[in-house]
Amino acid sequence: MTLPLEQLPTPAELTGVNADNFTQRVIEPYQPVVLRGFARHWPLVQAARQSDQAAARLLQQHTADQPQALLSLPASAQGRLFYNDSLSGMNYRAQRLGMREAINQMLNQRADGERYCVQCVPVQQHFPGLVLDNPLLPDDTKAFIWLGNAVTVPAHFDEAHNIAVVVAGKRRFTLFPPEQVANLYIGPLDFTPAGQPVSLVNMAQPDLTAHPKYAQAYASALSVELEPGDAIYIPTPWWHHVQSLSGFNALINYWWSDTYVAGALPFPMLLHGLLSLKHMPAPQQQAWQQLLRHYLLAENGDPGAHLPASAKGILGEMTPQLAQGINRWLAAQLK
Repeated sequence: MTLPLEQLPTPAELTGVNADNFTQRVIEPYQPVVLRGFARHWPLVQAARQSDQAAARLLQQHTADQPQALLSLPASAQGRLFYNDSLSGMNYRAQRLGMREAINQMLNQRADGERYCVQCVPVQQHFPGLVLDNPLLPDDTKAFIWLGNAVTVPAHFDEAHNIAVVVAGKRRFTLFPPEQVANLYIGPLDFTPAGQPVSLVNMAQPDLTAHPKYAQAYASALSVELEPGDAIYIPTPWWHHVQSLSGFNALINYWWSDTYVAGALPFPMLLHGLLSLKHMPAPQQQAWQQLLRHYLLAENGDPGAHLPASAKGILGEMTPQLAQGINRWLAAQLK
């Protein structure tokens, strides 16, 4: 049974999105959205529309040429950034190279089919002077660049909202809603190829004997191919599988959140919850579930409604000072 990604429905495509209506039209519906031509005017996109070499030259002109981790995938990996067969290590190797030479390696792929990529490089630090205009986000929102050959990043989630802009080559994004987590066969949470947990399903060639529930995830998926200048908004924590389809590819992305306080990201909370609660006897787990439902999910209404505002603490309005105090308290507890 084949489950071709190309036959999946596509996310909604919006036009006329601007800073004034961005929250209402894009953020609040909480669905992936394609923004065609979002960055068609960027010099890097215009260079890429000429040729891979033109895009690469522009990047090399603007790079600070600091050493980067160039990942090398053997031909047997077929471009998929993943684990080795036993999940005890990765299927790629890394070497440190200056960015100019790393880009040369990508342009001059070896005859044996080895592929290369550089992941998640801060643009401001490593490509000073590269002109990027994102009218939807505050000017201080950090941009990151991803470069490589035809490489696939398995389905994973982000802890913040994401706008990903294809600037060279073509990419296919396949997206799964968060509730499909049970059908995606997620790998180790604390040992991952690139920071976030990934699906073990090879979505280009799914093995439904090993991963039968993936068929349910596929039935809920969306997929779209983007060209240089196109962008996609990916809500957190939607799962997304990203295929670079061209010989040379570049992507710029922006992560941001309007809800996280003082850097309190949710994934470490999940790991700490597993560490704290997972191995308790069942009656204790059930008791703590009641506390989580009451305080975290507010299933019984506002858990601090009976307290005066001055005494609500973390149950009340969050201020930077309160968040800093709680972070210090947590840090002391975790020593």
